[in-house]
Amino acid sequence: MTDQPIITVTVTGMTCGGCAANVRTALEQADGIAAAHVDHESGRVDVTPDGTVPADDLEFTIDEAVAGAGYAVKS
Repeated sequence: MTDQPIITVTVTGMTCGGCAANVRTALEQADGIAAAHVDHESGRVDVTPDGTVPADDLEFTIDEAVAGAGYAVKS
């Protein structure tokens, strides 16, 4: 794994630990993402890229993964 800067986003609609687990799983299964730490109370999500996807494409990847889990990234 290369040293990649952590990307922090806010996800809306999470109300419990199960929601956070769904978002984390969706993100960690997406191409280009090594890990995700999700706090449902604050909506904060810290995403650690794995360096295989260009930084310009990661925003789309994150948005799509979160939407696939049934939530939205706050813009």
